[in-house]
Amino acid sequence: MFSRLKQLLGSRWINDERGAAALIVIVIILAVSILIVSSTALTGIDDLEIGFSHSAGSYAVLSAQSCAEEAMLRLSRNSSYSGGTLVVGDAQCTITIIGTPCGTCTIGVSSTQDAFARSIEVNVTVASSQVNINSWQEVD
Repeated sequence: MFSRLKQLLGSRWINDERGAAALIVIVIILAVSILIVSSTALTGIDDLEIGFSHSAGSYAVLSAQSCAEEAMLRLSRNSSYSGGTLVVGDAQCTITIIGTPCGTCTIGVSSTQDAFARSIEVNVTVASSQVNINSWQEVD
């Protein structure tokens, strides 16, 4: 069978080593190309994950800030407000008030968006329905 194939194709074609070398070069070039394409794709996926993390983390901070402002509004209306849970968009905030009824008190807010949590602590003074901010900071 092999001799018949050799006759059909010619002995020069089967014994040509240049063809084998070319085949090896093509395989190497193909492997390098696949490596470059796959590493580029993985880099793109990492960039998407970083962008999502930044977006969700920023949204969690904004939600915590909104909840802190809501807590200050409620304290201005009722100095005995003790906190609770609020939903802001897709995020959920937990508000705790330390030092009620509030003359000088601390508002603790924790906001969770997807797997990202951010917390804010605000020290305020409430006098005659007016809330004055003494300090405002993001905490770990």
